[in-house]
Amino acid sequence: MHWDWKGVLQPIRLFVNSGMTVQHVFALLKEEEAEIGFVLEDEEIIGYVTPLSLLNQMMEERGGPACKIKPEKDFLFVREEAAAKHIHNCYLVIGADVVNRPTGYMIMDHLNRYLSEVQLKNFNDALNNAEMGIVTMDASFHVIFMNEKAEQILGMKRSVIQGRDYRKLIRMDTSFDEVLEGQKWFGVENTFNFKAISGQFSPIYESGKIIGIIHNFYLKDQLEEAVHEIDFVREMNEDLQTIYSLSNEQILVANSNGIITKVAGAYFSSFWGDIDQSELIGESAADLEKRGIFTPDIISACIEKNSRVMLTQKGKNGTVLSTATPVMEDGKIKRVIVLSKDISSEEKSFIKSEGAAEFHSEPVIYRSSEMAALMEEVKSVAPLDSTVLISGESGVGKEVIARRIHQLSNRSSGSFVAINCGAIPEHLIESELFGHEKGAFTGAESKRVGLFEQGHEGTVFLDEVSELPYSMQVKLLRVLQEREVIRVGSTVPIKINVRVLAASNKNLRQMVQKKEFREDLYYRLHVVPIQIPALRNRKEDVSPLAVNFLEELNEQNGREKKISTNALNLLESYQWPGNIRELRNVIERLIVVSKGEEISEKDVYRVLWETDSNEQGFLTIKGIIPLKKAVEETEKQLIELAVEKYGTATDAAKALEVSISTVSRRMKRFNGDQVPGGAAHDFLF
Repeated sequence: MHWDWKGVLQPIRLFVNSGMTVQHVFALLKEEEAEIGFVLEDEEIIGYVTPLSLLNQMMEERGGPACKIKPEKDFLFVREEAAAKHIHNCYLVIGADVVNRPTGYMIMDHLNRYLSEVQLKNFNDALNNAEMGIVTMDASFHVIFMNEKAEQILGMKRSVIQGRDYRKLIRMDTSFDEVLEGQKWFGVENTFNFKAISGQFSPIYESGKIIGIIHNFYLKDQLEEAVHEIDFVREMNEDLQTIYSLSNEQILVANSNGIITKVAGAYFSSFWGDIDQSELIGESAADLEKRGIFTPDIISACIEKNSRVMLTQKGKNGTVLSTATPVMEDGKIKRVIVLSKDISSEEKSFIKSEGAAEFHSEPVIYRSSEMAALMEEVKSVAPLDSTVLISGESGVGKEVIARRIHQLSNRSSGSFVAINCGAIPEHLIESELFGHEKGAFTGAESKRVGLFEQGHEGTVFLDEVSELPYSMQVKLLRVLQEREVIRVGSTVPIKINVRVLAASNKNLRQMVQKKEFREDLYYRLHVVPIQIPALRNRKEDVSPLAVNFLEELNEQNGREKKISTNALNLLESYQWPGNIRELRNVIERLIVVSKGEEISEKDVYRVLWETDSNEQGFLTIKGIIPLKKAVEETEKQLIELAVEKYGTATDAAKALEVSISTVSRRMKRFNGDQVPGGAAHDFLF
């Protein structure tokens, strides 16, 4: 079945003008609850903006909230009567009617999902409206599905037949075993409840294996007029599997007893371990939990609570975020559908608590190929004794990587001493690093062992090494070259055996060129460089990190907060300038500000993008400026505030008690803006 663009287009909710500021348009998107603003210039659509593109513009070097918007250009116009299809290298399309007026839009990423949902609904409607009875059985011949026509033909409700052994209900001269071996029976006549029916029995396949039987039948006297329906239902299972395969989520279906009857969509083998997908059919979810395959049992929890349940499940070698939804019939659970998203943590690192004697594990959570490659690099360099320079933006987890290198090294039984070079006062840094003798300076009442000595036979991690005073850099160079330290107030060198790891969020090479960092020290540190990618460049890691922080903070605060899939998707769309540290802080804030048991998409939007600014009710004069300039500035601010609040020039004009043309002229004069609206033309096809 094909759909034209007119049937799938979403209505355009917001037009903006090319001269508007980023802050202004961001506020309009929020007020109109629009995901896209379409940019007009001379009453023509020249591009679009989204909250994400506006955030990117604000974070550009010469950007900011007050800069003018930069429209995205990867879009096309299409005739709304043309067939809807995916268009590559295009973010969205805009539909046009016969007179070239824009009628709606569709984002390419949403198109396949929308068409699949419509197709699945049509399949379900077709099954219930089909003029033949349809009954499906599992491999044990128990009824798992029955359409409305089958109820009418057989004269019995599905609630009575479902779960029963079909062989005991249908009088058959032969066994069903041949069908389970791959045979198809056509023109089979039998009786049920004193009614003569005729139809066919066919095996149901999934991933090349037979998982059950489908019985399609008619009342015998209606057979001829229903023949065309048989071919449709014969291929039903294959078509439904095609829809399921479009999903990147794992789909489980269980009956009201917690027995798994179907597995579709993605199959997370790391979660299930050695269990093959086909082996899950007929298994009890409760038994799987008892056998240690996964925990907890979300299906039983859903049946017990008789409502939707969302939680994190830990499997053999993976973790999934699952949502179990009950399907009700006559007030009772008919089956449970579980959608799961992979949020597995792929690696473990180790941290030594201050004063502790043993290490405890902390997950280094990732799912991206970028981090997978980095962790392989870490494993390769860890056994060596080379100096490693770890680079990356603030908050990406440089110390976690350093600790992982230490734990995988031959020095793992020794100390790991982390030194934040930017946190130690300059007048104390030499004493902190290298120690001092008694009386070396005022207040030195006893000798002190420096941090390098404390790291003897272990690893010393110099975090933010770029913050070392220039005078101290030559002394650090001596430590790296000679492997010895001299305490303040002493002339006796002390031999040390340490491995040095360093980290910086600044470009040390550029600092060398500016004479802010010693070139010889740079090359001593830059033996094995490791670059940690920013979180915005590995979006696949956002969801598993967020869920891990949520579980950790829930445990610390005695909460049981959950987070929705839509909320996770919105977190993935954010740029995370503060990286993992910012993500953890946002999750902590979401736990506090969200009012329900589940953190929603609206909660995330409010925390990440809403501002705390309040409208000012009165003008405040802070100095003397020319009266004409003051009047112009006041007009400009009032018009911008009104348009931002009311969304259109018409409503803004009403609030300001002036004409629309006045608002339009002022906007053109102040910002070069134009009133939102107008038709677009010169379409591309």
